[in-house]
Parts: sequence; C-alpha cells; structure tokens
Amino acid sequence: MESITVLSPYKTRFIKESDSAELVNLFHIARTALSGTSYTKYDRMLWACKEFCKAHSNISQTAAYKDLDGILSF
Repeated sequence: MESITVLSPYKTRFIKESDSAELVNLFHIARTALSGTSYTKYDRMLWACKEFCKAHSNISQTAAYKDLDGILSF
C-alpha cells in the first residue's frame, strides 16, 4: 500500500515540515487524553504542544503552538 503525504499550504516556521503531521496527530489525540474533562480547542492545542516538546526538546511550546495554529487555520 502506498503512503500518501498531504501537504498544508502553511509553511512551518519553527518545527520541521516533516514533524507537522506528528503535531497535528497529537492535537487529535488530545480529545482522548483530555476526555472526562471540559476542554476547548485551546486546551487541546496546549496539550499537543506540551507532548510534542517532550519528544522535541529543542522546540519551545510557544513555537510549536504558533505552527500548530497556522497549520489548523488552513
């Protein structure tokens, strides 16, 4: 089976383009991680960025948040 890569028109400024899918996946996983609580899109974005930065210590949470916001805006 062939793998399909979907590229966003947003060009990341702080994270590697190849890591953008990981960050978006963490955003989607946040629904499960935060289940049982009242959460907003903002809460999901913060959780995703926090988890992303655990694996990529060279990226700040603020930088990850800015790129995630840009990716999700398109």
